[in-house]
Amino acid sequence: MKYRESLLLINPWEGEIYPTPAIGYLQAVAKKLCFDVKAVDIGEALTLPDEWPVVGVTFHSFSVIHARRIREHFKKARLICGGHHPSAMPEQMLAIGYDQVVVGEGENAIIEILSGDTSPIIRAPKRVFINDDNMPFPDYTGLRYDDNIVISSRGCPFRCNFCASTSFWGNKWRPRGAESVIEEINSRGYKTWMFEDDNFTASKKRAIEICSGIKGSWQCASRAETLDDDLCLALKRSGCHTIWIGVETFSQKALDRCGKNTTVEKMVRGIQTAERRGIQTMCQFIVGLPESTPEEIAETARVIRRTRMSRIGVNTAWVLPNTDLYTRAKAYGLDDNVYLDSGVPFYTYERPLSTLNNWAEIIMRAKK
Repeated sequence: MKYRESLLLINPWEGEIYPTPAIGYLQAVAKKLCFDVKAVDIGEALTLPDEWPVVGVTFHSFSVIHARRIREHFKKARLICGGHHPSAMPEQMLAIGYDQVVVGEGENAIIEILSGDTSPIIRAPKRVFINDDNMPFPDYTGLRYDDNIVISSRGCPFRCNFCASTSFWGNKWRPRGAESVIEEINSRGYKTWMFEDDNFTASKKRAIEICSGIKGSWQCASRAETLDDDLCLALKRSGCHTIWIGVETFSQKALDRCGKNTTVEKMVRGIQTAERRGIQTMCQFIVGLPESTPEEIAETARVIRRTRMSRIGVNTAWVLPNTDLYTRAKAYGLDDNVYLDSGVPFYTYERPLSTLNNWAEIIMRAKK
């Protein structure tokens, strides 16, 4: 074989400024245990010869449209995949020719595979080689990306029914210790970075402890209602300049239907607190949630007009596997092949896309 690598890891989605975090952890774990490994983005991967014994790909539902191309290119390799989409639809990946599918977290599973496990579906490793206490810092060598990322926790304790995180992580939030997070940032000399957690501030105490040991220019994601004065002061002092907030809607009825477990008043209070303390908020909204009405869109626009927020974004609701939207879409006749053929569909089963685009315009105009 021309190459010394025994494992090739592929990032199948070059449309993001941040690399897939799983690739960094898989590469770090394989190297820690002395396996030969190489990580590349999909553009480079498809120029390489088919000479790796094992090729691994981490897919989310947006990137799985490249699954067939990768299978066709690497005909000789034992081709394995994991990530959110294969975890939700392992049989689909086996049907298009993938040899093994990892359901759930992959660090221990990749060790089992490299050690000889040939099970088509690996749901839980027989042995746990790597845990939260000895997990190495991620290694993104070989991947193109535009900024540093830090993962300080995995999962989310909430149950928003349009989100795929719950089905993958089992509705559990697993934080790293503050000392480990601080060590990663400081030992690598990061000046700018993004916390790619679903919810960096899920524990106020831990977030403040991390802030006490870091200094730079950084961003994170948070639930709006967690943002009180003490937390925002700590975030600002350590260099947090932007908080990404999944607001989704400012209609209480709509919030309740999608399981957000919060109130409009609590979210507005948190957003205003962050802005008052000098942190920009990037508030993200969704149009097309089931049973949405024009009145709820108008209500959201009214609250936006009276609420200080730096930026907003609007997405049409995506149909992700193992979510409430997916169950509803299946009832309307959704074909699972859509993910492989054209990517993640919008939830347009109750409203035409033209209506959803108009609703998005109403929300965006409310900020101007």
